[in-house]
Amino acid sequence: MVQLIIEGRFIIIMKRTLLSFACAGILLTGIFTGCGSQKQMTLVNTLTFGVGDFQSLRLDYDADDIYVLEGDHDKVTLKEYMNEDKKSYYARSSTQNGELLITEGDRPRRSSFESYIEIYIPQEYNGSLFLHSTSGTIKSDVALNLPGDFGVDTTSGVIHLSNTKVSNLMISSTNGELSFENVDAEEVNIKTTNAAASMNQINGIISYQSKGGKLTATELRGSGSFHASGDGSINISFTDVTGDITAFSKNGRLTLMLPSQLAFKFSAITKEGSIKTSFADQLASKDHSAAGTIGNSPEITIDLETRNGDIEVSM
Repeated sequence: MVQLIIEGRFIIIMKRTLLSFACAGILLTGIFTGCGSQKQMTLVNTLTFGVGDFQSLRLDYDADDIYVLEGDHDKVTLKEYMNEDKKSYYARSSTQNGELLITEGDRPRRSSFESYIEIYIPQEYNGSLFLHSTSGTIKSDVALNLPGDFGVDTTSGVIHLSNTKVSNLMISSTNGELSFENVDAEEVNIKTTNAAASMNQINGIISYQSKGGKLTATELRGSGSFHASGDGSINISFTDVTGDITAFSKNGRLTLMLPSQLAFKFSAITKEGSIKTSFADQLASKDHSAAGTIGNSPEITIDLETRNGDIEVSM
């Protein structure tokens, strides 16, 4: 009889223990489910500015994606999308010396918070535009026509620009990916540490500087200086050359394609790599250098150099 009572008590204890574990499991599931679920991002804040109130517009954000879109009439409009709506998170703006500065508010640092912004630029805007996002994507596909400067800066984010006509285009990146297409500018300045960059249909004087990033550029029109000081490779193709071209790659491969009827003075030198051209019969070549004149009365000079990378040029 005592043994049965003891077993009965044991059974009761086990049932209570299982019930406690079940309740705890349900509670934890609810907690984790609540923490893991992400609220959808919605439009929480809109700011509007007259284009005649400033000559330069600068956006400075930390992690937000920035999308440039075409605006209506004579207003510049900023829209902020977030999955949490608090006024302290909203953008702040100030104007000084003709420049409108828009910065993010006091954003939370937890990973569950998400946000992005849209900036609407009307055709009537004729000032300069500067965009910064430390780790976010900066994307502009709208047909921008700015007589001023257009600067885009990121540390590890992605930059994608297309259909852009500006006076000067200035790009700065550390490790992010860079992509440019159908860009018309007097000058295009790109500075990067290790970002992979691609360019297509770029018209202007190009200045490219990198340490370890890979550059692939096609259908270029104009001239340029390309410099990779580390392990970065350079692969560029011109459909029209209007000025001198210089390129240096320390350890990476250097490849250049030129228009078939181009006349130019040519020089290539490498320390450990090889030199290969489609016009070798017109050059005076040694082990690690080649030079000569291609065509009649050339007004353009092409200078190429590598330390350890191969050089290949074709027409």
